Amino acid sequence: LRLIDNTLYTEKGNSEYPRSKALDELKYKKETKDVQFLKRLSSCTLEELNSKEDGGILVWPHSFEEHDKDLKDMKVVECVEKDKVIASLRTGNLVGWIGDGKVQVEISSRFSKNTEKKGEQDYFLYYMLSKVFRMNIVNMEVGGGSLKELDLLVFMFPRLLQEAMRQGLFKQYVKREYNDSNVKGAIDVNRHLRFNYPANGRIAYRTREFSFDNYITQLIRHTIVHIEKQPMGRALLSGSKEIEECVKHIVQSTPTFQKGQLRQVMADNRKIVSHPYFTKYKALQQICLAILRNERVSHGAQSDKVHGVLIDAAWLWEEYLAIVLEDAGFKHHTSKDAFKLFENHDGKLFQKVIPDYVHTNDYIADAKYIPLDHYEQMDAERAAAVYYKTIMYMYLKATSRGFLFYPYKGDAEESMVHSYQINNGRDCSLHKIGMKVPDADDYGGFCENMKEVEHSYNNKIMELTE
Repeated sequence: LRLIDNTLYTEKGNSEYPRSKALDELKYKKETKDVQFLKRLSSCTLEELNSKEDGGILVWPHSFEEHDKDLKDMKVVECVEKDKVIASLRTGNLVGWIGDGKVQVEISSRFSKNTEKKGEQDYFLYYMLSKVFRMNIVNMEVGGGSLKELDLLVFMFPRLLQEAMRQGLFKQYVKREYNDSNVKGAIDVNRHLRFNYPANGRIAYRTREFSFDNYITQLIRHTIVHIEKQPMGRALLSGSKEIEECVKHIVQSTPTFQKGQLRQVMADNRKIVSHPYFTKYKALQQICLAILRNERVSHGAQSDKVHGVLIDAAWLWEEYLAIVLEDAGFKHHTSKDAFKLFENHDGKLFQKVIPDYVHTNDYIADAKYIPLDHYEQMDAERAAAVYYKTIMYMYLKATSRGFLFYPYKGDAEESMVHSYQINNGRDCSLHKIGMKVPDADDYGGFCENMKEVEHSYNNKIMELTE
């Protein structure tokens, strides 16, 4: 079942809603397996689906936050029923796949053309993933029009490996057994009598060592071996020098690695790692376990299980733009770069606010995963969500220019610009700049077209920031 994000599906469509589709392809008038599964998704939040013993849904980046707080109210789809059938269906920002063994729902980006049709490929999603996760898949097949052909879990592994390894190679105390003359632990009498009688100069003993060769690095090593067997695996693990170095360090630090110990290693990793310094290894451990369980392929073995890999498309768009906009002088801001909104009576600053990007000239910019070319005017509530936050950041930084960056598809020029003077008695302006998502007959051609679009996009931005 193929859907597209941020779209309303209704019985007859809704001409007043700019992103509406008909429900005909869902066969909504009958209680089919598709309909039953959609109702199941609509009745549960992602946290509720994951709380069940048989659930296994990863949502990037929310599943990798400290408390999974964003999953509490998030749903894959929302259905409205009428006379026990689905009258309307709405998708949100999530793209990817989710299934229960009988039905698989694939959600593609609304900015890729015809992705709701069978056989079409979501080149825009693939391209953003390749940029954000620093993978080069220009010359590879990206799947026969199906997201399940491109294992999103495997795609995410190199980035998580990089983030974890930047904190250093995971090290902890492990139990070791030796039988030599360099005694440095508790003597194991039973083993000693078994192996060293009559006396041969060796002593069997046990010890605890602070080692890089532990259950976490062993799990990562097994995951690397698993990925290398896949068609694009070796290319994914050699996408950059940093990834290659990370893989090399893991291999060198696990001299006791044995392929036949996979089951035991996974059992040792049943408890999620919690370390005050190696914080990034928690997410890496989670995704390694998901890959090794081969949930993407084997989720159909038990039909009641719900598994999936979903990505917040708004987050992906923001991260993708952060890479593109580096050449235009914009820096991606994170919580470490947050501004403080207030100052109390003691002079202490508090209340963080975080714009998406800040230019070297202090101009403010936000990424919007919205086709802003469709909207000249909005109601007050929607305008608050789209415009007011950016204008507040401009006021806070006392800057005269703000920018909103959004994607669009259509026949207009590659960089669509709408500039507005802000009615505040000062010389302040807000610029909406759209990036056109191009067409192509194959993924390689799409990548080439996107490079031209990005170049044109940055040139247009630089004209407005000079």
